[in-house]
Amino acid sequence: MKNQELIRHLKAKGYRRVTLETDSREPKTYYTYRRGLHINATETLSFHIVPPSQSLGLGRFAICATKDGAGFQTGTDCPGVFFPRLLSFLKGETSAEKITEDVAL
Repeated sequence: MKNQELIRHLKAKGYRRVTLETDSREPKTYYTYRRGLHINATETLSFHIVPPSQSLGLGRFAICATKDGAGFQTGTDCPGVFFPRLLSFLKGETSAEKITEDVAL
């Protein structure tokens, strides 16, 4: 899935675009930075898609979550692992809590 296609999907789900400078991690917002797409799903859950040159060895696709004041991240280079979770969340099929539990393992 290309970023532009995903952005159209985000807009259809009520997400709004912010800039890196104005990003306050407000839920249902997203921004682009250096060809990457950063999605603030909730106050404690975010999804990130970055180009290979920006992945820093953590994977092109990442899910970040905060639980009990601690931060967790899972990264992968496999879109087949990342996109089902993101799309399931956007469709309301999987809760932020469930994804956070999976990431915080």
